[in-house]
This record gives sequence, C-alpha cells and structure tokens, in this order.
Amino acid sequence: MLSYYHLESLLPRLLAFLIAMTLHDAVHAGVAWLLGDRTARDSKRLSLNPLVHLDALGLAMIVFGPYGWSKKMPVEALQFKKPKLYHTIVYAAGPFTNLLLALFFWWLYFFLPSFFGGASESIVVEQWRVYLQYGVIVNLMITFIHMLPLYPLDGWYILKGLIPPQNQRWMDRNRRYALILVIVLMITPTGQWALEHVYPFAAQFVMNIFSL
Repeated sequence: MLSYYHLESLLPRLLAFLIAMTLHDAVHAGVAWLLGDRTARDSKRLSLNPLVHLDALGLAMIVFGPYGWSKKMPVEALQFKKPKLYHTIVYAAGPFTNLLLALFFWWLYFFLPSFFGGASESIVVEQWRVYLQYGVIVNLMITFIHMLPLYPLDGWYILKGLIPPQNQRWMDRNRRYALILVIVLMITPTGQWALEHVYPFAAQFVMNIFSL
C-alpha cells in the first residue's frame, strides 16, 4: 500500500482532498437547494470552487494527519416541506458522493492504460495511478468517517433524522461529548490506526466489486 504520510504523497493527498471536499459540500448545498433550502446557496457554498469551502485548520490537518475538514455547511431544516426527511437526505448526499467518487477513481485506475494505447507499464500511467490511488483512499476515508454517528459529522444528522423525537433531544443534549470524541480521533494515534486498518478492508471490498 502507498505510504500515506511521506512527503512525496503530499501533492496527491491534497489534490484528492480538495476534489473530495469540494464535491461533498457542493452536493450538500445543491441537494438542499433542490429540496427548498437556499441557505447554503445564498452563502455561496453551491460552488465547485474549493476556496469557498476551505477551512484553514481542516486543510492543515490533511497535510499532517489522516483527516481534514471543510467549513460547516449551513442548512436550515425548517425551510424544507418535510424537514426530517429532507434534512436526512441532504446530509446523506455528501458521503454518498464520496463513495461514488471512490468507485469512479478505482474504475479509472484499472481502465487508465486503455487511454494510453494499452501501455499499462508506462511511466505516465504509473504516475497517474498514484493520484488515482489517493483519490480512492481519501474518498473512502471521508465516506467512512462521515457516516460515523458523531457530531458534527454527517452520520450524526442522518441518525438524528431516523430516530424518534425523544431520542433526538437526547442527542442534542449530549452532542458536546460526541464532538470531544471526534477531536480525540483527530489528534491521537487512533486516526492513523483507523487509516491503516480500515482502508485495506474497504479497498479489498472495492476490488472484489470490480472482479465480479
């Protein structure tokens, strides 16, 4: 497997993160707008410009650690005709987008030689494959992380939309503890452990799909 933290991986990691983050947030904003909430669009977040989504600390974390993040997405559930359902759909759209991106980059990894006359061992193909590998890695990890039911990740809002109101109130009262747990995952070796152990299983799963 590629080394995730070496200096030579910095450029493909950053590029993969910018693509993953930009499309993740743009799809959040786009789905919210289509379902009736213009808040993200009015905040200029319905954009494919990475600069409008970047968070300085989140970008620094992707440089020095396994995960990064973008600015919080402004979504107003009360703007939806069906607040609970539509709010859940909006937050599910982000990680689903990253999963599709991971599948696309993995498909492109295998079919890339056909764009270069079938030369699978050429230097150009191998260089592009490095970027595609990190595209798969980053998008799989963003998908996995954002599906965790921890505040302020997408999984928190997805779970909140699927449970009864009394349980939602319990989640609201205890979300600070979920936030603390997310911070612990970010700044301790646990994050690196997750990258080293979760990614191989996810990557093998994707490989099995393409071998069907």
